[in-house]
Amino acid sequence: MSLASVYIGTRFVHFVSLYVLLGTGIYVECLTPRAARGWSRARSEALLRACALAACVCAFLLLGLEAGQMGSGWPDVHDPSTWRAVLGTAYGRVWRWQLGFSVAAAVCALAGARPWRRPALLWLAAAMLGCMAFVGHAASHTGEQAVLAGAVQLAHLYAGAYWLGGLPVLWLTLEGLNDGRRAAVVHTHVRYSWAGHVAVALVIASGAVNTGLVLGTWPWHWASLYQLLLSLKIALVALMALAAVVNRYVLVPRMRLDSAAAARWFGRLVLTEITLGLLVLALVSWFATLEPA
Repeated sequence: MSLASVYIGTRFVHFVSLYVLLGTGIYVECLTPRAARGWSRARSEALLRACALAACVCAFLLLGLEAGQMGSGWPDVHDPSTWRAVLGTAYGRVWRWQLGFSVAAAVCALAGARPWRRPALLWLAAAMLGCMAFVGHAASHTGEQAVLAGAVQLAHLYAGAYWLGGLPVLWLTLEGLNDGRRAAVVHTHVRYSWAGHVAVALVIASGAVNTGLVLGTWPWHWASLYQLLLSLKIALVALMALAAVVNRYVLVPRMRLDSAAAARWFGRLVLTEITLGLLVLALVSWFATLEPA
C-alpha cells in the first residue's frame, strides 16, 4: 500500500474521530436535558472513548506519515530525526499542540467516571479540531488573507462537526423513543435541529468562501481531480441538507404524535445522513492531499 493511501486513510479516521468527539460532546453536555443526560452519557460512552483513543493514535501516525512524505518515503516514517525536522516547520508548530491535546484527550477517555471528564473532553475536542484549521490548504495564505482563511476554516470545521458529529449519538439515543424517554429525546433533537439550521448555513457559506480563497473560481473544471472531488463533496452536502430538512419538518412533527412509522423513517434518514457525511469526510481527506488546480 502506498504512503499516500495510508495518509489519506489516517486523515479520514482522524477527521471522523474529531468530528464525533466534538459533536457528541455538544449534543450530550449542552443540548440534552439534565434529567436524561446520564442515560445519554452511558449510550455514547463507548463511542466517545473509541474516538478519543483513535484521534490520539492518528495524530502520531499523521506526524510520522508527514515525515515520510517530506523525506524519502517509508524509511522516514519512523525516523526520529525526520520527525524533529517536521516539528520545526510551520505545520509542526501547530501539530505539537495537536499531539498535546490528543494525549490529554486519551487520558480523559481512560480516566473513569470523573465529574470533570466529559466537559474536559468537549473542550479538548474543540481544541484538536481547531488545530486542523491551521494546516493544509487553508494555512497556505499570508497576511490579512491568512487571518480570513483561518477564521473561515474554523467556522467550517466547527459547524460541520456540530452537524455531522452529532448524528451518531442522536441515532444511538433513538431507542429512548420506546422506553419512556420520548419527550427528552424529541426535545433534544429539536434543540439540536434549531442550532443545526445555523450550522448548515455556516457549512455552505464558509465552504463557498473557502473555495473562492483556494481556487478563485467555482469548481467547474472536472478535468482537475481536485475540482471533481470538491464538486462531489458539494453534491453530497446538498443531499445531507435535503435529508435533514425532511427529518426536521416532515418526520419530527409526526414523531410527536407517537408515530412508529415516522420514528423508523427518521432513524433510516439519520443513518443516510451519517453515510453521506462519512463520504464527505473521505473526499475531503483525499483532495486535501492534492494541489488545488
